[in-house]
Amino acid sequence: MARKRRQTHELETAQDPLMSRVRRARQRGQERRATLLLRDACYRRRGEAKLWTLYGVQCLRNGQLADAEAALSQAVWLRTRSREPHKAATTRQLLQRLRARAA
Repeated sequence: MARKRRQTHELETAQDPLMSRVRRARQRGQERRATLLLRDACYRRRGEAKLWTLYGVQCLRNGQLADAEAALSQAVWLRTRSREPHKAATTRQLLQRLRARAA
């Protein structure tokens, strides 16, 4: 029998069990729990644009458009500040799509 290989996710490390919990919650269909875990992670590590982007996308999945817009705006600001223009542009496009859909 062939064994399944476990996929490692970009944010999941031995030092970051929180992202493992977020992934497990999503796999189990516990979207609200995943959202709360991501929100807590964002407020603990305020300077990580990747977390804010993940939180924004998770809010979109749950239909929380105001929270998604705020999180993606924060991610764009952090990406711009840390001189990551390509990632900032991509996040800005997500934000523009969200605003167009909400209008």
